[in-house]
Amino acid sequence: MKTWLITGASSGLGRLMSERLLERGDRVVATVRREQALADLQQQYGDRLLVMRLDLAETARIAPAIATAFAHVGRIDVVVSNAAYGLFGAAEELSDAQIARLIATNLTGSIQLIRAVIPHLRQQGGGRIAQISSEGG
Repeated sequence: MKTWLITGASSGLGRLMSERLLERGDRVVATVRREQALADLQQQYGDRLLVMRLDLAETARIAPAIATAFAHVGRIDVVVSNAAYGLFGAAEELSDAQIARLIATNLTGSIQLIRAVIPHLRQQGGGRIAQISSEGG
């Protein structure tokens, strides 16, 4: 049994990965912006699923959330940086706030996540990091 940390787990690929990993018997720490998004999985899998509220755009909250996750589960074998903010439209029609959120989530947040997990992975003797991204943002 492995323990996974998956960001952006409330829908899409993150949710599907969480479901499949739980089905095969692994443990999952799932970060979401809306905790209720995984209520059905939480009920089904109990303590094998730890749901944590984390928005990667709120970079000051990343390191404390990661420390809490490692303290709660002990060891995390694989970190999947999957959270993303999709933004579609013509560049001239996007607001500065929309562009800032896109960069904060998809770039800065992902980098801060990796920076936060590396010391924990080193301390436990290793682990894997998978970074998922998209042409859409």
